[in-house]
Amino acid sequence: MLRSHKAAPCCGVARHVVTAVLLAALTVASVPTAAFAEALGIEGAVTAAFQPVASEAAAASDEGTQRPGAESGAPVAGGAAPEGAAQDDAVHAEQGGPEEDAVDGSAGAGAGATGDAQQEAPGGLADEPEGSDGAGQLAAGATATGRPDSTQAGADRDDAAEDASAVESADSQEEDAEDAQKLNVTLAVVGPDADGAHAYWAPSTSLEMEDGSTAADASEQLFKRAGLTADYGTGDYGWYLNTITSPYTGDALGWDQATGKYWQLFVNGTASELGAGGVTLKAGDVVTWAYSAFGDGIPTVGAFEVSVSVVGPDANGNNVTWASNTRLTVENGTAAAAASELLFKEAGLKADYGTGSYGWYLNTITSPYTGDALGWDQATGKYWQLFVNGTASELGAGSVMLKAGDAVTWAYSAFEEDLPEPLPVVPDPDAPRPEWESAWPGYASGSNTEAATPTGEVKESWVSSIKDSADWATNVSDPIYVGSYVYIAAGAKLLQIDPATGKTVREGALAAPIDSIARMVYADGVVVVPLSGGRLQALTADALTTVWVTAKLPANEQGGEQQSLSTLIVKDGCVYFGTAAADWSASYGGYLVCVDIKTGSVKWKTENADAGYYWAGAAAIGSLLVMGDDTGFVYAVDSQQGTRVGEGLDLGARVRSTVVADPDGSTVYVVTVDGVLHKVRVGADGELSEAGKVQFASASTGTPTLAGGRLYVGGQLVQGSSGGQARCGVLAVIDAKTLQVEHSITSADGTALEGSNVMSAPVVSTQGGATYVYFTANSLPGGVYRYRVGDATASRIYTPSEDKQNYCMGSITVGPDGSLYYVNDSGALFAIAGVGDDGSDDQEQPETDNPDKPEKPEGDTPESEDDDVQNPEDDDINPGGDGSGDVGSKGDNAAGGGKVPAGTAMVSGKKPLARAETASEDTDEPEGDGDERDAEQASGALSAIAGKNVRKGGDTDGGQEDSVRMLSVAGLVAGVIGLVLIGAWLVRARRRA
Repeated sequence: MLRSHKAAPCCGVARHVVTAVLLAALTVASVPTAAFAEALGIEGAVTAAFQPVASEAAAASDEGTQRPGAESGAPVAGGAAPEGAAQDDAVHAEQGGPEEDAVDGSAGAGAGATGDAQQEAPGGLADEPEGSDGAGQLAAGATATGRPDSTQAGADRDDAAEDASAVESADSQEEDAEDAQKLNVTLAVVGPDADGAHAYWAPSTSLEMEDGSTAADASEQLFKRAGLTADYGTGDYGWYLNTITSPYTGDALGWDQATGKYWQLFVNGTASELGAGGVTLKAGDVVTWAYSAFGDGIPTVGAFEVSVSVVGPDANGNNVTWASNTRLTVENGTAAAAASELLFKEAGLKADYGTGSYGWYLNTITSPYTGDALGWDQATGKYWQLFVNGTASELGAGSVMLKAGDAVTWAYSAFEEDLPEPLPVVPDPDAPRPEWESAWPGYASGSNTEAATPTGEVKESWVSSIKDSADWATNVSDPIYVGSYVYIAAGAKLLQIDPATGKTVREGALAAPIDSIARMVYADGVVVVPLSGGRLQALTADALTTVWVTAKLPANEQGGEQQSLSTLIVKDGCVYFGTAAADWSASYGGYLVCVDIKTGSVKWKTENADAGYYWAGAAAIGSLLVMGDDTGFVYAVDSQQGTRVGEGLDLGARVRSTVVADPDGSTVYVVTVDGVLHKVRVGADGELSEAGKVQFASASTGTPTLAGGRLYVGGQLVQGSSGGQARCGVLAVIDAKTLQVEHSITSADGTALEGSNVMSAPVVSTQGGATYVYFTANSLPGGVYRYRVGDATASRIYTPSEDKQNYCMGSITVGPDGSLYYVNDSGALFAIAGVGDDGSDDQEQPETDNPDKPEKPEGDTPESEDDDVQNPEDDDINPGGDGSGDVGSKGDNAAGGGKVPAGTAMVSGKKPLARAETASEDTDEPEGDGDERDAEQASGALSAIAGKNVRKGGDTDGGQEDSVRMLSVAGLVAGVIGLVLIGAWLVRARRRA
């Protein structure tokens, strides 16, 4: 017994020690301790240390409020109202904009009287909110809360709860004492609508009443708040209610001998045995006035759907949808005000609304784009105007009783303006933008490409019909190549296309259709698309989410709408473009515009009242932009301010091409429509002077490509008299220094380019020591031509199928693997590639993920880091060298040569961009070691790794999991060691005992 007596405490202590050690070990190993303790039956004192302590607030029970018992109903005593009985003489008006006498900043137009002296005006702004200066305008610094006075105590309670200081605790106690003397009740009025169906004349409304208030007191408050005209008062038999005027018909309904209906009082669903003045309310009571016969219960109100939306300006002033047409299910008798409140809460819009002396009002709604609270604006006359089914409402929102299918719209507009039409897209300025590189970011941006373009026979990779060939109303843009996709705009859509299959991966909606020429550009993660009306729209390159849209530019009285026909130029985080208000023969004005790529805000715009910018484009020279217009005038503009610098230069003929800058930083090249190439010097002060010119064609709207000291430009030659003129297309090769025409190519495969006009920007590529030029011609069959510098003629390397043959003004886009993409007037997008006539052009199409469910790139540049890819920016690669020994002593390797895109301002991904299946282990390898690889290895590497997006950096998830596993193992090991030690101690303790 003694041994047992001595061992018991020891065993008890040991048991708790063992448990503690195990729980500690299991805690380290992330094993649920509560479940383990329960399994051992020790969820008492030991496990208590591992469990959170429940708060008294959480443990407290929620005591309900005892409701009064059922009472039988009977008609309320009292008949017709005594003559001179108390009437509600308040003017019940609701207003959302200009209002006569009772309006905030009102104009009064549209106000009208309905019913018994009941005056209403259109819109949502009603009474003079708190902070008003008395004239309807908010005083400086004041806030229009629109909150009923009875809600202030609740707001004060919230403030007191948030402030834990001891100084304010006494105030909080006083407020709680006051609150204890108030109670909340709910009231409603149910009557017939115009068709006799049961409807809410006043929806369920929560009121805060003084302790001891009666149902009569609360009813009077409800009638005033709901804007109901009611005949009530106090007579010999106490408080009475004779009639309430229908918000549907305007009839005053009261006792009806034929039907036995009258205004019956229900308290908590039961007909009251007492008159309203004799019913003392308790917290939580539900009071209902129902137009029904004695013995009837509360009529059932039906439900239906309505739509509610909010249209307001975005950051650029476009009308956009702040809250879409949300379908709400409401009960019969619901007013537009109640539905609007539901929408504001559901859409997360911060709105200042409430009920004042003139009924329900809406002061402001906070913009989700700028954070500004928009309300009545004196300068523009804009306010939140209520439209019901597309028509401005003559009643306030609290008096508009909704019907099934009604469409309620709050629009920020001026009085008497029609419901504004919002953009078909909703911009998301916070949408993430990928950090992708681009093989071809815009028009003529990589015309001196370094990709392995086909030099031998070509094959048709695929043809994608972007539009029907008979659809002349839908315009199609030139394609660009960004990340691992080809992009093209058609009509009011931007398409993201898999370059391996030609299938559309994604579509992005455009705010407006594109014009006949649309030269998109990629920069800073977005594709910027020029739209009709002089607008730009930016969409994320990955998900095609619209981040901003610029506002429409003013139309020209003679030329009509502005057309976005110019080249988009990117410089210093901005995109620059010009517009033209033009017809088929001339332009009558236009704008030159600078837009911030990040925000879409217009930094400046300058109007050209003389002419527009038709197919034109600027070149960047330092801080200047050099631009030519449709009068033939070329001038310099400060890129930061938009102001003209210097006098400018008259070239004598229209400029309908993009100005190209020389690498020397002081020279630009401009083509005029009379087929003349002008060499223009740009002074530091912005003054322009002509350094030379050369006639290379009879007419031209082509943009030249500068590569290796030569200019490549297309046009049209006209020979003969007006009675027998012969026209043919021409590709000219011009020495940039001397302006000598070295080659004038007017044939393909020995046949003249009859009736044609080379309008595309030529693509220049150096392959195997020779220089190749790729171009299209605006004549049938609408194929692709290639000219090797030094040859006597060009060759047509691709002819579309008969059903896809059409005219072609489009320029060629080059993919990172050298594939060629272009469109002609058939509305088809063509992809062609080399077939490997000499082994160097055997190019495979890039592999891609499932085009139906593409993996969304996650912000990293989808370029290959493989060591086997030749770096195209190596110093020993000269894009102009052809080695042909042709005309001209300098050839394409002349000093000062090299790649120069149109405008020179674009950061174009000139190096071949490939999609690799696996990322390189060394992503920090510096560029420039491509000189150790030959062209054949580079071409093979591009073909092998093309097709996948590459995610840079390693995946650290596996390492984290390993760390967690090691921690768990360590915890279990510690627990086992502890048990062994404790077991040894117990054995020794028993032996000693």
